[in-house]
Amino acid sequence: MRSLRTRVACVPLVAASLFVASGYADAEVPSGDFPSVEQLPAACRAAKADFRPLTKEDLQQVKAELTAALARLDEKLTAEGENGENWRKYVLWDKLQEQLGSEKGPDLDALQAVRKRYAADHEGLALAWFLDVKEALWRYRYVAASINNPGAKAAYEKVLDSLADHLKSYAAGPSAEEALAIGGAVGELQGELQNARQAPDLVAAIAHHFAQPNLFVQISAHVITSGLAEDVDDTAPVEDVILGTCIRGTGHTVGKTTGALVADDRRAVIDVTFLGTNRSENVGTNRSVRIYSNAITGIAARKRLWVDADGFHSLPSVANAVIETEITGIQAGALATRIAWRQAGRQKQQAQQIAARHAEERINRRIDAEAAKTIGEANEKYVRQIRNPLTRRRLFPERLDFSTTAESLKVVVLERRRSQLAAPSGAPPKLVEQTDVALWMHESAINNAVAAALAGRTLHDETLATILTDLLGELPEEFKRNEDQDPWAIKFVAQKPITVKFADNGFVAVVRGDRYQRGEESYPGMNVTAAYKFAKTEKGFTAVRQGDLQILPPDFTARKVKKLKYLEVGARTLLKRRFGMIFKPEMPVEDIELAEPWNKAGKMRPVQVVSEKAWLAIAWRHDAE
Repeated sequence: MRSLRTRVACVPLVAASLFVASGYADAEVPSGDFPSVEQLPAACRAAKADFRPLTKEDLQQVKAELTAALARLDEKLTAEGENGENWRKYVLWDKLQEQLGSEKGPDLDALQAVRKRYAADHEGLALAWFLDVKEALWRYRYVAASINNPGAKAAYEKVLDSLADHLKSYAAGPSAEEALAIGGAVGELQGELQNARQAPDLVAAIAHHFAQPNLFVQISAHVITSGLAEDVDDTAPVEDVILGTCIRGTGHTVGKTTGALVADDRRAVIDVTFLGTNRSENVGTNRSVRIYSNAITGIAARKRLWVDADGFHSLPSVANAVIETEITGIQAGALATRIAWRQAGRQKQQAQQIAARHAEERINRRIDAEAAKTIGEANEKYVRQIRNPLTRRRLFPERLDFSTTAESLKVVVLERRRSQLAAPSGAPPKLVEQTDVALWMHESAINNAVAAALAGRTLHDETLATILTDLLGELPEEFKRNEDQDPWAIKFVAQKPITVKFADNGFVAVVRGDRYQRGEESYPGMNVTAAYKFAKTEKGFTAVRQGDLQILPPDFTARKVKKLKYLEVGARTLLKRRFGMIFKPEMPVEDIELAEPWNKAGKMRPVQVVSEKAWLAIAWRHDAE
């Protein structure tokens, strides 16, 4: 049964690799009738009538949220010992506690000073415990500033007017810029409404239209199950005790393992099945009697595995065995031999049933033990390298779902944060039928994830190298720094640090740096823009860069004199060399080559690329040659 054990063990690893290349998520949106996209601007303006002044009860609610977030952070800082105490000093812990305990109410300037510490550009502050406090502190200060504020209603109405204008523009022609602007306005609106305490129907309607899943992956059953199909030819010893007789022998198992996807709309379910026959020559010993026999055992075993957002799981193996034995000889004294033959004949059926049950138990234990080890290792790797790091930084997708049909495994992702939008309602582009691997990615999946991870933060080349190595297993050549090169870093802007736009059979990527560093030298902020078009080639598809990289200051178009300053010229030279290695003149759409034994599915070659209306869709099909 070694082959079945190996195939079962490998399934979680393939599922893990598929997960790394994909994801799934969706917002919690109340069910009901929603206004159409065209009606949303009017709905925004109509919501002005629903304004509700904030009260001390609202302040107590957000204070409770802040207190709970501080309690979670306090537990983490206490566990850190001296390092935790240093963090308390940095984030002005005592000052905030003083404000929360003040009978006069909080001082807005003091709260702002504390919040600035939590919003500083420091790697440690990107952890979820600090982020929770930062956001809860923002809500607390906002409510405190809004109570009895005569300008609160006017500010609320201004946000609704701005949101209505953005939605009207988006409905006329969606663009990456408008989607980001709407997302920012929605975030501001939700802040204004304090987690939808006002106009919840409007917030839900916007999410219904503009916060749909923005990443889909589909893998055919052919790919998933190809590595499970294996011929088995295994020889192993047989040891058992049946009706007081000790059985020893050698068994030869011949059979085949196969895999099949099981329809399930809540998780990805795979059945691994073994069908085979074991033939054995055995010797049974009971006191002075030796019984020689041959046995043929028909074996059927199934192990059910599944994958969901929490990791990899399995049910106990289920085996069924049917044994037919033939006694070929009995060695004992003359009288004992005759008695043994009669007794063996009477007990044959019972002995076969017992032997079959024992065989099933052995098969189940063997499969479950091996699968438990491998699934445990896969789960540990998934939790340690993917789920926990992303969760600690609040970067795990809002929703991650797996599902299967008999034909394919599907992964659906909603990548966004509270102040972000995702994909609009409506289906993504269609791809050719009979694909083995298909990917649909809305530009918001990239823009939202990058904004959450990098907005306003400094990224050093060593940090980037570590991240890429952990995710990919090795550092790509274009990100390696030669020994004679100075270290470099980028401080990203606070809004839209990196964006991509999919349209017109291509894409445009923009990197926005607020400041760049090389060694001891500092350079001013520049935007790096790369535009590509997809082209068909003999081997598939490639993205061809349209001209040189555009490297310009963010305010360049507004300048009366279109001329770069001295430091900007230096930054442009540095960035052209650095980003030229990343945004190459051509970037082919890579083949998908699976590791053994899944390489039996064949090399997956790209057969279609679609880039339109903010979506990128790619289809791969196995090479029949």
